[in-house]
Amino acid sequence: MTFKNRYYPHLLPCDIPVWERFLYTFPNRFGRIEYDVRVGKGRPAPPEMHRVIQKAALDLSRRRIDAIGYTTSEINIIEVTRLADLKAIGQLNAYPLLYTKTYKPTLPLHTILVCEEIHTDIETILATMPVEVWVSPSPDGSPAVT
Repeated sequence: MTFKNRYYPHLLPCDIPVWERFLYTFPNRFGRIEYDVRVGKGRPAPPEMHRVIQKAALDLSRRRIDAIGYTTSEINIIEVTRLADLKAIGQLNAYPLLYTKTYKPTLPLHTILVCEEIHTDIETILATMPVEVWVSPSPDGSPAVT
C-alpha cells in the first residue's frame, strides 16, 4: 500500500514508523488526514519587527497537532509518539480545547494516542481519560528508552 502523503511534518523520525504501522493497520479508517494542524493563538513578536516577520513568528509559535483524521461522523485528534509520557497527556488534554476554539467544529471530537510504548504510570492516567489508545510494539521487539 502506498500513501499519498509520505511526508509527515512535525513528526520526529522515530515516530514515523509508529504512525505508518497505524496507517497500515487501519488503511480506510479516515476519509482524509491533515498533518501539522495549527491551533491556538501563538505568541506575538515584538511590534518593532517587520510585519512579515511578525506574521511568521506568530504562525510558527502556534501549537501543532500531529494529525487530524476526518470521517463523516467525527474529527479525530491524533497524537503520535514512540514513547507516550506526560507530555503526550498534556497534548491530549489541550488539543481538543484549542481545536474547538480555533476551528469551531460541528462534528464531535475523538482523541487518539498512537504510540509504540507507554511510559511508567501513564496507563493509569490514560484510563481516566476519554482517549483511544493504540499501542504498536516495535517489530524487532526492542523496548523504547524510558
